[in-house]
Amino acid sequence: MKSAEKKLNILITNKRKAKVFLFILVLTSVIWLLIELSKSYKSSAVFYVEYINLPTGKLLQSKPVSEIDIALKAPGFSLLKYKIKKRKIKLNIRNVIKRGSNYYLLPNQQIAYLNDQLSGETEVISVLNDTIFIELGKNKSKKVPIIPSLEIKFKLGYNFIENLKIVPDSVLITGPEKYVDSIKELSTSVLKLNDVYENISENLVLKLPAKKTNLIVSDTKVKIIGEVDKFTEGRFTIPVVLINKPEGVKINTFPKEIEVIYQAGLSNFNKITKNSFLIVFDFEQYKKDTLTNYLTPVIKQKSEFISSIKINPRQIEFLIQR
Repeated sequence: MKSAEKKLNILITNKRKAKVFLFILVLTSVIWLLIELSKSYKSSAVFYVEYINLPTGKLLQSKPVSEIDIALKAPGFSLLKYKIKKRKIKLNIRNVIKRGSNYYLLPNQQIAYLNDQLSGETEVISVLNDTIFIELGKNKSKKVPIIPSLEIKFKLGYNFIENLKIVPDSVLITGPEKYVDSIKELSTSVLKLNDVYENISENLVLKLPAKKTNLIVSDTKVKIIGEVDKFTEGRFTIPVVLINKPEGVKINTFPKEIEVIYQAGLSNFNKITKNSFLIVFDFEQYKKDTLTNYLTPVIKQKSEFISSIKINPRQIEFLIQR
């Protein structure tokens, strides 16, 4: 019994000694680490960059590098802080260097300015990105047309009775001249409609160029408006009109009348008369080719309510009498 108690006491004593040893080991390690971290070291850290003081009248045409690697001399505590979390640092581009049409920045010429932004115990040795290229240009504005993306299928016999309206039909874009000059038009999201037989009025979102965040657009949406109607066919017989006849020359045409077949929406059908057309045959066609013995019609004018025209016959013959 006494032997067992003795062994137990020895085991407890050994455990206490082990705990004391571990505590001393951890404590000395912490003290050593604190001493080492208080010493100055040289190392590098990555910083986010903010560019300030653009030259007057200039604008960044594209985003320069957003991070730079800086060689530092600082206590271990400070270096560890910069390693764990990236900090932001500013670069002044007011005195950017220009060579030809290119601009560039030499960060190592701003060591003093960079040191002013860091704590007193941290010293900037050098910027490892020794040259940063900067695209500078002017701000520019211009109007560009809107081209809608449409996939519209009508119900049989239906169509637009007039040209589709886009409101607004153009937008003002403002931004770096490099981007603005490259944009000739803007398109919209796709509008898909099937079996259309009623008027349409839809808002469409403009598709803006990718990666051009500096671009400002006066409108981001447009409205598409279209009047739809059922179409029917009508026809008129009208006399042949000959233009550019030479004086003193009689010209007989065969036939003397033509048939005009047209399509128009029902709502405007009664507005169409013979005066809604001006179809002529130009004698200049013969003057340019004296071997021809026929003339073809030219539609000089037609009502805005007419969607299509067919002329019968497509050619007329003529006889010159001197």
